[in-house]
Amino acid sequence: MKTLFNIRKPLLLLLFFLGATNLPAQQTDSLEEVSITELKSDKHTMIALTFGQSNAGNRGQKRYTSHHKNVLVYNDGKLYRAKDPLPGATGPGGSVWSILGDMLIDSGLFKKVIFIPIAIGNTAINCWARGECYDKLNKTLRHLDSAKIKLTHIFWHQGESDNLNNTSRQQYKNDLAVLLKTFRDHNQKAGFYVSIASYHNEAITKPLGVDTVIRHAQEEFIKENKEVLKGPDTDVLIYAIHRWDAVHFSEYGMKQFAASWLRAIRKQEEN
Repeated sequence: MKTLFNIRKPLLLLLFFLGATNLPAQQTDSLEEVSITELKSDKHTMIALTFGQSNAGNRGQKRYTSHHKNVLVYNDGKLYRAKDPLPGATGPGGSVWSILGDMLIDSGLFKKVIFIPIAIGNTAINCWARGECYDKLNKTLRHLDSAKIKLTHIFWHQGESDNLNNTSRQQYKNDLAVLLKTFRDHNQKAGFYVSIASYHNEAITKPLGVDTVIRHAQEEFIKENKEVLKGPDTDVLIYAIHRWDAVHFSEYGMKQFAASWLRAIRKQEEN
């Protein structure tokens, strides 16, 4: 019995860890709600939908609470102060967006930042183009339609699962085109930021775990579409100091990730 328990214990821990990737974020009753009247679109306010897989969700090593009261998160018709894990995205840990919100206000680019996080861990792009993830995206956009909320920015960070799936360059680009069309069909005309992201530690047949096919697909899609903007390149943040479990960002890596987002956004805002 003791031997059986010793075998089962690590197995149960592994199953718990894998399951935690797609756990919903904290219940909103633990967050500070603010008046929905704060959700106003003007030149000083960012309203950004964030999506992709776990590194766009709540899988950072350390949770973070934004120190600026004007960093907010919108979920199910309500507005809250940003505190990890952000509602709307999966995962029990930290989020790059809470850190980025503070950086954006500290930089003077915006006076108020509102995130709408809907990332789902361990998802390939085809899920977002036609699967359950697409259903979540479409439902969110329908809600924004009815609430008359116009996005100012759209942030996509994904590619790790497609590295493992060996998705072709053309298929990845085709699916990105579906995502872009989905936003435009809902009359959301904000700039669509596409990150350069493919690294996965389990891609052991590819140098440094980076997939050049996925990278080229992302880079080409950005060049071929004027309304698509380049996000951060996180394939340069792949060392032990950046990734606490070899996949998701450490506390240090999260700050570097957020700083990379800030540079990408600043480049466009100051043009």
